[in-house]
Amino acid sequence: MESVLKSTIFKENTLIKTYTKDFKTTILQENVKEVNSNGIKGLIKGIQLDGVYINVHDIYVEDSYYMDVVHDFPFFKLHFEIQGSSNYTPHNTLSLPVYIPDGHFNLFYFPEVKGRLSYETTRRKTLEIKFTERYIKKIIGKDFKNVLSEFGQSVLKRKPYKMWNDSIPISVDLQIIINKIISCNYPPDIKKAFLESQVTELLTILFAKIVSKDIENNIRQLAREELMKIKKVETYIKQNIRKKITISELASVGGLNTSKLKYDFKRVFSTTIFKYITKLRMEEAQKLIIDHNYTITQASYEVGYKNPQHFTVAFKKMYGYLPSDLNKLKLV
Repeated sequence: MESVLKSTIFKENTLIKTYTKDFKTTILQENVKEVNSNGIKGLIKGIQLDGVYINVHDIYVEDSYYMDVVHDFPFFKLHFEIQGSSNYTPHNTLSLPVYIPDGHFNLFYFPEVKGRLSYETTRRKTLEIKFTERYIKKIIGKDFKNVLSEFGQSVLKRKPYKMWNDSIPISVDLQIIINKIISCNYPPDIKKAFLESQVTELLTILFAKIVSKDIENNIRQLAREELMKIKKVETYIKQNIRKKITISELASVGGLNTSKLKYDFKRVFSTTIFKYITKLRMEEAQKLIIDHNYTITQASYEVGYKNPQHFTVAFKKMYGYLPSDLNKLKLV
């Protein structure tokens, strides 16, 4: 993967950055550089984790400048302008501009990047997290394109996406996590585990907001009576998570025919009934294994699986790793 940056701030006006495919690495790789040239002074840091590349800028700039940028790979980015501002203008009119003012942030995906970045402020402090589709699957599961409805479908159809049309202010909760990432000075092995946990927390918070936003949009389109029926079905599912549940059984609970039930349920939860049930079961199993020291066999029975092997297959399909790997989280 390659990025080409052109600007008068670089020697020979061009900087070419190369990355491993999907930002793959087995170790933490960190590059810290103090700069004092071409009107820019400060610290620039790059950190590569498996599937993630973190950039931290803490610089002073004598004058505004611009940078022409081209990436030859699908571009996923979470960008925080702690101080300063950035403005991306695409050359392709089918893409989207992204303006992030002082103290704001945004999350976006572009299937291709070719445009101009403009920086108008003399002080810039940023945290920029680039990630990949592979990393999203690691966090959300292989079905993320359905779970993260609008965002997921944009990735599926290779359409540009940004979480907010206008970037929003950085909340106190997010700022706390940002500060932990920027100031982390643990030894490499511990630092790797710590940064991975913080990046995952940031992205999980924002992906949850995407799901909430999709659900809110769909809920608004449902009449109150129809919504109450779906909520009744949801409650029944949660109360009977250990049992085998059928569509006809749920249709009877909600007072709907099966087709109407499946259609309205997906509008509210952005997924099918059986995928929703599986998700609840896997989340409950995770809690039992991590927080209550259940064995995989015990946890699988508790969430309705008679055969632990079937549970393991379903878990691996959803999360991309085995339930036995959860034991490693207890040690982090």
